[in-house]
Amino acid sequence: MNIRHLFLASVLALTGCDGIALEEPSPAPDDAPSEPTAPEADPDPEPRRRVDSRPPPMAQPVPLYEAGTTDRQIDAATADVEGYFVLDLGDAWTPYLFTEATGADEERVPHAYRETYLALARGEHPDDHHGARAERDKYLELYGIMPTLGLLRERFRRVRELECRDELDLSALESFEGFIAYQNNRAARRRSSHFAYLERLVSGWVEEQGVSGEAELDAERLDDRGQRALREYRELRPRVEAVRAAQDRLECEGYFEGKGEYARGGLDWATHEALAEFERRHRVYGWGFIGRETLERLRESPMELERRAVVRVLTERAMHSLGVLEDGSAPPQRDQEVRTFRGRDGRTHEIPNLEEALRERIVAALGLDTPESTLDFLEGLGELSPAAERLVAIEAPPLPEYYDGDMDIQIEIDRGDVWYEFPYDAEGNERSQPTQRRPRISVIVEYNDQRIPIARFGTTIGGWRSEEIDGRNWWRYKNSPVGPRVWHQIVSAPVWMPPASTPSRSLLVRSRGGYRVNYHETGPSYASAYGLVAAYHRLYSTHEDGTVEIRGDEGIRTHGSVDYMSIMRRHSHGCHRLHNHIAVRLMSWVLAHRPHRREGHSATAFHRDIEVDGEVYAMDIERGGYVFDLERPIPVRVLEGRIRGDRSTPIEHPIPKYDREIGAYMLPDGGAVSVTRHGALSPTELPDSGVDAGGLDAGLLNPFE
Repeated sequence: MNIRHLFLASVLALTGCDGIALEEPSPAPDDAPSEPTAPEADPDPEPRRRVDSRPPPMAQPVPLYEAGTTDRQIDAATADVEGYFVLDLGDAWTPYLFTEATGADEERVPHAYRETYLALARGEHPDDHHGARAERDKYLELYGIMPTLGLLRERFRRVRELECRDELDLSALESFEGFIAYQNNRAARRRSSHFAYLERLVSGWVEEQGVSGEAELDAERLDDRGQRALREYRELRPRVEAVRAAQDRLECEGYFEGKGEYARGGLDWATHEALAEFERRHRVYGWGFIGRETLERLRESPMELERRAVVRVLTERAMHSLGVLEDGSAPPQRDQEVRTFRGRDGRTHEIPNLEEALRERIVAALGLDTPESTLDFLEGLGELSPAAERLVAIEAPPLPEYYDGDMDIQIEIDRGDVWYEFPYDAEGNERSQPTQRRPRISVIVEYNDQRIPIARFGTTIGGWRSEEIDGRNWWRYKNSPVGPRVWHQIVSAPVWMPPASTPSRSLLVRSRGGYRVNYHETGPSYASAYGLVAAYHRLYSTHEDGTVEIRGDEGIRTHGSVDYMSIMRRHSHGCHRLHNHIAVRLMSWVLAHRPHRREGHSATAFHRDIEVDGEVYAMDIERGGYVFDLERPIPVRVLEGRIRGDRSTPIEHPIPKYDREIGAYMLPDGGAVSVTRHGALSPTELPDSGVDAGGLDAGLLNPFE
């Protein structure tokens, strides 16, 4: 009997034929005629089943944030189906690259760098070389280590308690439209002293003329020298007052701590260092100067900048949680304002800026519109355990239809403008090699017979780098090979094994009484040669059945970099460098949409004795990076770019470095050579020596050709 039949039977038992409920009969009197005996009931009647209209219990209930409130919960297990995504607010969050298992049921594969990442994200300084470096760098977001919400809350509280912040006058920064760079300490102090002298003159004239301020001065009453001084004062004043306003702010927020005295109104070394620290805290790509984005951030209140930091970090976590990459960086198509793709419906659809969409949803859902509401939100989180998740749900933006668990991903690297000519002249001075087209990495999804670029990032290509040969540093061109390659592995916390040609001093850092091995350079470290993550370029061949055979390794990687201001501006040793947080975001996205195996750390046994100034330092590396093997490699195509200059191929042989003390390019045997822009070496005489180098062994000229 089904539920419907049971329901009807129970209703009929309580109602008459006309559907009106019947009253229970009263007991019959003793003299009432007996009723016919009812037949015996079924000894084993089917038990009644009650209908439970409640929804099934949630596998993982989490609070849903809407308009700053959490009035209800949803199931994290089905959040994506319902149009939401799950965001981890806990202090134990890391990008997927630094996790140790994909799911609760998967066997844990330990990650040696995970605890270091988490400690640095909490603002702690481990008692090792990681902590020593982080204590010096102080703010690590620009280096790819996202601060935890616990750390951001502490920062917010300290800023709120600053009494000086309400007294800051930022008007000089708001009106300033120029650019102020650090040049040298002496010049900055000289300008500061000179302007102070002009100020005293102007103050005296104001008092002498009995006016209320400099603007009311009558210049005609001054002599020629005074008029020139007044003009100079008025010309310098916007710049000096902008520097002073910046210094007041930096002083208020503690950026001058440990940097010594600064020249009031001059952009000296202490001010330059304080500005650079300010930029690192607020993820500003700058040089420690006043201008561009740094100036924009200086104009905003300290509390607003802390709000921005919270939104920025939560947006980064959301990008990882939702597994998206679109940040508005893909260039629009020709003659169109936006980049589009053709959907299954045959219509044109815009590629959304999902980073912007997530940012807007996070601000609206969590109520992060103002600094005050943002701090209230952080305080409402209570204790944030360094070992536990804190999951919440937020409405997700709709994803483009090309998204899937296994996507056809391609990487295209445009090398931009390429100069193969030697970049130094006969006197060792840099030749002009202008670059208009910078190198870029494009991330492409193949879908519905289309190649859809969804993001594009600035990167680097090879160039002239130092190489140690027989104990002497030479120049050698480090090329970025063109053509098809594949990524078959993604390695988090990668380790770089320095080749024998790496200059010895670059592998050491100064320490008390001498040097120590620079394990930040080798990694794992956010400051390593490969940054926080690397994808290995490999040669390959494709068999008839479509399987890919991995072949040679040319030593080329796409990887993160701590040197954030060099991306797109300077060269590499042939690798394609990305900002650390972009590299982490990109590689995490690849792993979210390409099946892979978690292999864990690779074992290695690397040893090198580094000799400098008669001392030998032992470098030992016993463990490699944490490996994720892709089940299907990612195709990578490196484009030739635009070759500039007269030379169309790289110079293959090394070239000696210019010796400025002697004034010549010197070979190891003491002979001198001249160098053309095409890399040809020819014997020459040493300046003012009268020594004829024409008898040099020709084999020494291009000894490695």
